Amino acid sequence: MAEPPESAHDPESAHDPTESTSAQAPAIGRRARRDKIRDWTIATVTGVVTSIALSFYLSATGQAAWTAVRDGFAKPSCANPQWLLQVPDSEIFAHAYYEQMDVVDNFKLFHVAGNTVDGDINTSWLQFWPSYSTAQGKASSDYIEWSFAHSYDVRLICVVDGWPEDSNTYTQTLPISRAIIYSTDPSLIPPPTGSPRRSGTCAARQANFTDYLHADRTISFADQWQPVSFHCVTSDLVLRIESVSKASIANRPNLQKTTYQGYTEPVTGLSEVRIYYCPALLC
Repeated sequence: MAEPPESAHDPESAHDPTESTSAQAPAIGRRARRDKIRDWTIATVTGVVTSIALSFYLSATGQAAWTAVRDGFAKPSCANPQWLLQVPDSEIFAHAYYEQMDVVDNFKLFHVAGNTVDGDINTSWLQFWPSYSTAQGKASSDYIEWSFAHSYDVRLICVVDGWPEDSNTYTQTLPISRAIIYSTDPSLIPPPTGSPRRSGTCAARQANFTDYLHADRTISFADQWQPVSFHCVTSDLVLRIESVSKASIANRPNLQKTTYQGYTEPVTGLSEVRIYYCPALLC
């Protein structure tokens, strides 16, 4: 019987398992470090992305986008503007050619244009009706103007017409019946008198408002927001009064008249305005 090779019985020639383990140790260490760096990178990127997404979601634009997706781009209204955002009142400067005092008992206030963007529907802007210039039609100075800090894509204008603080203020002054709303061009020099010039880039909108005083002298929710659809990227809007209805005058037997420098007429105007725009992400 043949003898096995000598090396088979030689302990010095046998394989030492510690040599393999020692050789693999550096490779395993490098792989662990790579895995750790990869995991840290993934965690960091995930955290950054999550933070950005959360910040966007909590922003006004993010909330508008979520509302648009959730509601399927339903038509905005004054009661629910949907994805539209309101131009902050603090960023709106209001100006009117005429501003007048009322003669309602316990009030007798001066009604400036800024009252339309003070967030209070109990205040109002009022002017004579008819005014000195009403007969000039489109060239009249029967207007109120709202200027913004920068341009917005305006889509909806909501108005509380008249002065609905109480029944006396609403029945002793006149709400506006019809008006034209348009954008202006800031680069055009405004006329010394008359309404500001219209911009040629956006269509004007005719606004027809409801008088909530009925023929039987009852009033139904006079402080309702009345919508005017609009579509214009602008930094300036004008509302020019076109008319006050004969019915509104006839239904107000206690209508008060204000006198200024010998001119005596009733007053008309509006209480509050909210202007909504579409965020650039959605429009």
